[in-house]
Amino acid sequence: MTQPSLCEEDNIEQFGTELNQVVEVTGCNWLVLDMQNVTLITSSAVGKLIGLHRNLHRREGRLGLCGIKGVIRNVFQTAKLIDYFHVAPTANDAVELLQREKANLSATSIGKPK
Repeated sequence: MTQPSLCEEDNIEQFGTELNQVVEVTGCNWLVLDMQNVTLITSSAVGKLIGLHRNLHRREGRLGLCGIKGVIRNVFQTAKLIDYFHVAPTANDAVELLQREKANLSATSIGKPK
């Protein structure tokens, strides 16, 4: 993410639209967002992340977040979102976390009727 501030309504709407376009256009169900440059976030922007998280879950995918620090980390911890999202310190760590999650999902779905 390149926007340091996710607090202006126009930015938030564009942010939500772009996130959903990535999923819809590319068919990508496993996504990592690097938030190291984000210094300010509103509840509306967090809501967009939650919406993306739910969208990906419905598609049997997951959302990983990395680079969450400072005030943003405090917001996520206070709202108990650190445990809700797959959060890792770096993009590589987030990718590894999602790869393990995907392997776990595959292992638990073997033999289940679809």
